[in-house]
Amino acid sequence: MKDYSEIRVQLLDRRSELESRLGSIKKDISQPLDHDFAEQAVELENGEVLEALGSEAEAEINKINNALIRMDEDRYGECVDCGADIPAERLAVRPFSSRCISCATKEEMH
Repeated sequence: MKDYSEIRVQLLDRRSELESRLGSIKKDISQPLDHDFAEQAVELENGEVLEALGSEAEAEINKINNALIRMDEDRYGECVDCGADIPAERLAVRPFSSRCISCATKEEMH
């Protein structure tokens, strides 16, 4: 089993940061609307942006959780599609990567 302790710490720190941000977003979205109609329009537009940011945070949290599971199963760094090794450089930039560059490119094209 490879030692990914540094990457695990990075992933856990990032997940904690995202969960905190997500909590703030959910709190902001749940606030009641202002009584002024013009202000309500702005708040609704801001709410849409916050929802999009929240969705992105949730998606990244899921990717992080999956990477942690792959670490526990000693499959981290292995492409989930073709089984090839994911280059260390890619994992350094995107530690939650689950696909090699070739498979990730194919996935994005579909």
